[in-house]
Amino acid sequence: MDAASEVRVLLVEDDPSDATVVERLLVEHGGQFDSSDFATVETIDRVDTLASCLERLADGGQDIVLLDLGLPDSDGLETVDRVADSAGSTPIIVLTGQQGVGREAIRRGAQDYLVKGRISGALLHRTISYAIERGRMMRDLRDQAHQLTLLNDILRSDLRNDLSMVVGWGDHLRDRVPPDQREAVDAMLAASRHALELTDTAGAIVDVLGPDRSVRPEPCDLRPILTAELEALEGATDAQVTVDWQVSERTTLPVMGTPMLGSVFDQLLSNAVTHTDRDRPTVAVTVRATDETVTVEIADDGYGMSRTQRASIGQPEASGEPTESPELGAGLYFVTAVLESIEGALVVEDNVPRGTVVTATLRRHRRDGDSPTS
Repeated sequence: MDAASEVRVLLVEDDPSDATVVERLLVEHGGQFDSSDFATVETIDRVDTLASCLERLADGGQDIVLLDLGLPDSDGLETVDRVADSAGSTPIIVLTGQQGVGREAIRRGAQDYLVKGRISGALLHRTISYAIERGRMMRDLRDQAHQLTLLNDILRSDLRNDLSMVVGWGDHLRDRVPPDQREAVDAMLAASRHALELTDTAGAIVDVLGPDRSVRPEPCDLRPILTAELEALEGATDAQVTVDWQVSERTTLPVMGTPMLGSVFDQLLSNAVTHTDRDRPTVAVTVRATDETVTVEIADDGYGMSRTQRASIGQPEASGEPTESPELGAGLYFVTAVLESIEGALVVEDNVPRGTVVTATLRRHRRDGDSPTS
């Protein structure tokens, strides 16, 4: 926060003595601080009812709300709910006599809380400054999220439709051009299909990062999800795929997952058969379970990943080697983001004698009556 910023405070307090204490701390102690950690108060607008508070918020112009929860026309945490609904991006600091109430107020939308009787001038000014800064950062994040949503709409509608048309016309033209020109058409088709795959990956990443996230931890059975992706891989490629289920065939594999878990294994399995120089790639999948976790190991015999590529997984801003494929980095970033959101993890290692081994670890969902699985 800029030290020169002047803050307009809306103080919502019906007790004259408490209001006087807060106003004195804001005014008399404000001039003592020259650090950017402290707010400089320009105006204090005091009201003593919830109705008056909502009227002021409707008019706008406040930088911070200092809110007492015991008002003549509203009492308790419902006061936070009402003010948060009207405050928009204006941060709220709750003034309370109970720490437990303060923590619940934060869960309901307040930025912070202060315990009455323990408020110093330095603490009050610092808390106001930090609350305003956090509010600004949250606004920036919301703006970025909306921009991601717009980007997602463009990727999944306009751009994807145009690319699909290119692929369709390319297929139509392929058998209608002279044989010596088919190589060029095939190259155009390959590039267009690759671009379509990239739009899918980019859209999936936006799903993870956007405001309407489809990544929410929920219990699910891993076995049918992984089986479906393995069957899809075998149906779409000629890869030699082996699966070692090191658990009983009758054992379900309940994990903390997400509706996007299938996309995670689709991405990992596709990487295993795409990034290779083999005519017929080999993929070995091993599933293991303990009382706490389920791991899925996917080993391929492709050309492997460089140390730089492995180090940059989950870091889209990291600069990679010129030869690394951007779709690989984007795909693994998506996988890492989804797994981290459900308390999972991804480890990438070299295979022997060549290729890559990726291991996805998921947290086991234990239900009452479940027996340990070896």
